[in-house]
Amino acid sequence: MTFSSQFLASLALGTLFALVGCAQQPETPEQDPAQTPQESSEPAEEPEQTAKEAEPEPEPPTRPFTSETLYALLAAELAGSRQRFDIALSNYIQQAHQTRDPQVAARATHIARFMEADNAILDAALLWVDVDPDNTEAQLNAALALVQSGRLQEAFELSRKLQEKGEHTLFQNIAASAGEATDTQREQLLEGFQTLLETHPEHRELLIGTGLLLQQQGRYQEALHYSQRAREHHPGNVAATILEAALLNQLDRSDEALKLIVQALEEQPESLRLRLQYARLLTQHDLALAQEQFEVLVQQEPNDPDLHLSLGIVALERGDRDTAQESFETLLDSGHHASTAHFYLGQLAENRGESEDALLHYLQVEPGSDFFQATLNILDIFLDRGDTAAAHDHMNRLRTRFPDRAADLYLLEARSLQQKGFDDEAMSTMNQALEAHPTHSDLRYSRAMLHDQRGNLEATERDLRALLKYDPNNATALNALGYILADRTDRYNEAYELIRQALALEPEEPAILDSMGWILYRMNEPEEALPYLEKAFEAYPDQEIAAHLGEVLWRLGKKERAREVWEQGLDEDPDSELIPKTMRRLEANP
Repeated sequence: MTFSSQFLASLALGTLFALVGCAQQPETPEQDPAQTPQESSEPAEEPEQTAKEAEPEPEPPTRPFTSETLYALLAAELAGSRQRFDIALSNYIQQAHQTRDPQVAARATHIARFMEADNAILDAALLWVDVDPDNTEAQLNAALALVQSGRLQEAFELSRKLQEKGEHTLFQNIAASAGEATDTQREQLLEGFQTLLETHPEHRELLIGTGLLLQQQGRYQEALHYSQRAREHHPGNVAATILEAALLNQLDRSDEALKLIVQALEEQPESLRLRLQYARLLTQHDLALAQEQFEVLVQQEPNDPDLHLSLGIVALERGDRDTAQESFETLLDSGHHASTAHFYLGQLAENRGESEDALLHYLQVEPGSDFFQATLNILDIFLDRGDTAAAHDHMNRLRTRFPDRAADLYLLEARSLQQKGFDDEAMSTMNQALEAHPTHSDLRYSRAMLHDQRGNLEATERDLRALLKYDPNNATALNALGYILADRTDRYNEAYELIRQALALEPEEPAILDSMGWILYRMNEPEEALPYLEKAFEAYPDQEIAAHLGEVLWRLGKKERAREVWEQGLDEDPDSELIPKTMRRLEANP
């Protein structure tokens, strides 16, 4: 038995598939205001609707369906009505490939979009455009799926076809998504954009997209030319204005950037995107005015959790703790950005001296950008009380809960203990860590450094040599062992060989260059040591390298230059004990 594909037109899946029955407009890649407020450099906006009347769609051709296909589609519709959307999607994807029917592929695409199933969206959308290559809706969906999966050049080609038909394009979205592309991919896109601009010199999305691509390459002045052309041909366009303001700011013309946004806001005072960009720019210049703008935005959009988060962060930066507290509590009430809100509320409680409340908040921070800092703060609270047992119990619970992060959590605990002066407890923690992770290089290296700080040369060397057995090309361990032998023993040939191996692995690393210079100096070859130390100091003028370079210069009779180096090292680290100690040993009085 066979059935017509027109049967699809009569299928109804209630409100679910009514929501996804027509193609969605391309989404706008935009800076997330939940981050610490900053300027937006991605002014992509949804394509404007074309003014032309839509032509009536032709009747779909009649296609025969087998009884098996009909049964699978009916089962999919029934599953959808029972909210088993996974079954509905699976059946439609399977039948779309089996029948290669455009309507089945379209339905599969819409269901996948509703479920936000990225892989299925791409699969179904590409099949749809393959079986119905002239269908505008299929092209638009496929282009959007390609953008979201990072296949930007393919999305560009589909957008070019849409442009030829006078339809909506995704050029702006493609460019805004190219920030993660390679330089080669971005250059290829830029070439395509500029080629199209030769025949469409006033196309809004091409102008803005070209500006975005140039901005991502750091070519701000060239990008500004395109944003200005976009504003000239499309006065009042929000995306072009935002891009131009961002570029002016990046060119250190912040006054012009702010003036431009203020003028645009006077013309479009209800534009949330303009006001948001204005607030972000102000965070770099005037936090008080930035907070005022975020307060206006929150009044305009009181249910937007990202705006509440931005307001809270700006208020916290300003020291307006009452506003910050209210903003973060609003987020907790709404259930949005809960971990971030708990983190900042913990900081506020800690600043008030309310350590118990701070702990309650920090303990509710889930893994994410604030998790390790919250964990550090919990450790600090316990260790400031001298309660090492509570700190250790908490970290053991975290290691049980997150076994894949156990090694990092051991390191975090040991370093906190060491910083607070609990050296014995830090060593005990490292011992426990290495029992659980005996070949973890960072743990082994950290315990070696802890032994070194306690003056236990034998244990330091034992750990570093154990590390090098299972990680022989670990340049950090090679250099550390070489430097320690050079600085604290007379085993110079052994030290030199270790440092030589490290330098071969990382020839530009300042710490290794410093070690090579120091071992050569210890081997009584100051002339050979000098270029290594000078190169190290140029790359990283810290107090230890300054002490070494100054000593070699002093030994070579270049005493004025030695003093200059020591002074520079002290400027970098005024609390340095090593440089004054070196000068006293050499009787190089200030």
